[in-house]
Amino acid sequence: MITADKLKVALSAADLAALCVSYDSLDYADPASRQLLLSLLEQGKERTGFYPRKSRLYIEVFPSEDGGCIIFYTRLRNGQHPPGLGESVGPEAVVFAFDDAETLLRAAIGVWARCGHRIYKSSLYLLEGGYRLILYPLDYADGLSALFLSEFARKTGEGEIVAAFVEEHGSPLIEDRALDTLVEYFS
Repeated sequence: MITADKLKVALSAADLAALCVSYDSLDYADPASRQLLLSLLEQGKERTGFYPRKSRLYIEVFPSEDGGCIIFYTRLRNGQHPPGLGESVGPEAVVFAFDDAETLLRAAIGVWARCGHRIYKSSLYLLEGGYRLILYPLDYADGLSALFLSEFARKTGEGEIVAAFVEEHGSPLIEDRALDTLVEYFS
């Protein structure tokens, strides 16, 4: 236990192999991943006494240098929000400009395979003869998803004002779950 409200679980590469899971395959939307995270939480409760009761729980998973991962379970009290999200509904927008559809598709498939579980939402617009992808990444701490997309596209800005400009002046192509949709139809 780090504090009364925070538990840290460190798993080595060997631990992950024994659990038949990898850092990249952990996805809270996946029932098997959820079950694993709950099982680890139960083990933490038995070993340390960490018990979030009926409080909201914020779970963060980060890769470790040895090929394993580190999981933080944080109990949120009295309407407290997850770190970095403040009073907002979700993470801040990041906008990327793609010149052509082929590069956009390669980037979408790549980022989804590596970081799909780190994307809160996404939308796609046509603007100034190119594509604008508005991404709301959950990995604000290390920015892996945005870093990956930067290999394929120009980052044109961050924040709601930049996203609102694209939404107002661009032509919507996919307004909700753009990455999911592109991967579903083109991979």
